[in-house]
Amino acid sequence: VTSRAFHVSRGGSALLRDFTVKAVRRVTILIGIIVGLSALEINIGPLLALIGAVGFVIALALQDSLSNFASGILMLLYRPFDVGDVVEAGGVAGTVTNLTLFSTHIKTFDNKAMIVPNNQVWGGVITNATGTDMRRVDMVFGIGYGDDIDHAQKVLEDIVSNHELVLRDPAPVIRVHELADSSVNFICRPWTRPADYWTVYWEITRAVKKRFDEEGISIPFPQRDVHIHQADASSGGSSVS
Repeated sequence: VTSRAFHVSRGGSALLRDFTVKAVRRVTILIGIIVGLSALEINIGPLLALIGAVGFVIALALQDSLSNFASGILMLLYRPFDVGDVVEAGGVAGTVTNLTLFSTHIKTFDNKAMIVPNNQVWGGVITNATGTDMRRVDMVFGIGYGDDIDHAQKVLEDIVSNHELVLRDPAPVIRVHELADSSVNFICRPWTRPADYWTVYWEITRAVKKRFDEEGISIPFPQRDVHIHQADASSGGSSVS
């Protein structure tokens, strides 16, 4: 019944749905056992007292586990992420595959299965890369000091505006950003859907290299000028650099 209710609502978290369904099932079984014992006229008072005492001892011995449990409950209630989201949490980055009351299961980008204690996840910064329907792609492209910055900007704008995965709203930002040691740097910040982030990043980077080559725009690399001064031989000095 609980599972059907969540299915009809279609608005709840998959993690919260799975937890609620399992919790309701277990509570129902426990109530059924208690009712059954009562129907058989078995005194369950001492049994409940024993369970309470054992639970107290276990709680003292498993404080870290209870911290994970409490963190798991808070994560289910506040829903910082859901199954399938790409996150960075507890020092691990990847796709969330499952959340239990004690741990979060994350599959890394190189296909490793990581199990992170919930108190490490909830107690740190959680970055959800797919928590919104848009994501900005931040790129920097450098040109030589002898190149025409207006021409370079038009080339970048043309590449970005013609890419089919780049969103038109918000508008991309392309500006001269920095006069660096060896280059004039442009920031290029188009927006796209989270699932298309890396496709846009890689394809625009490739397109910029090809167009810059075609347009004769240089892409400088770090360089250093070394000046060698010859000392006067009469002073007994030697060459220095």
